[in-house]
Amino acid sequence: MISDVSVDRFYYIFDSREQRALVVDRTTGEEVTWSTMPRVQLIDYVGEQRAARLRHFARWCARQVDVGLAPEDSKVGMLWSAVQSGEDAWAEARTDASQAVVRAAALGLPQGDQYAAQLLTVHACTHPDPFRAALDAAHMSERWVEFTAGPNAAQAVRHMRQRHVDWLLDSLREDRGTEGKRRAGDE
Repeated sequence: MISDVSVDRFYYIFDSREQRALVVDRTTGEEVTWSTMPRVQLIDYVGEQRAARLRHFARWCARQVDVGLAPEDSKVGMLWSAVQSGEDAWAEARTDASQAVVRAAALGLPQGDQYAAQLLTVHACTHPDPFRAALDAAHMSERWVEFTAGPNAAQAVRHMRQRHVDWLLDSLREDRGTEGKRRAGDE
């Protein structure tokens, strides 16, 4: 069985209706059932507690793939600018980047292209559904780490997953700390 820390486990199909790359498990031929994975359950729980945190998480994932180093006139740079501008800019940016995103999903990821993974990570941040944005950004940031890590790719992906979990748990702790301070101040 192929490990799920490698792009070899998956293939990608761009869904033009949903404007995102579908992740398909090569062993089953079906779209990956994310709900069965513990870290995805944590993303879902964070979303239930505080939906806005999922947008922060997606942007954090994008920053992990060196998005700030992308030229402003590149597709990555233009999408990142839109992400930082707010939701009103997302639809146009998604449309403008759609051909590049299709190529990245269909051709770039299977070839281990770090630019493709970077583009898809940033593109995920613009998805209208915060859960989907967080989930796709996390997955694509793992691909970027895999493509840039060299011979220790599997270990690097596991480390990135742990960083995802740490960020999500820290965000829950921060919320509880803020909530506790509010309660103490209200009394």
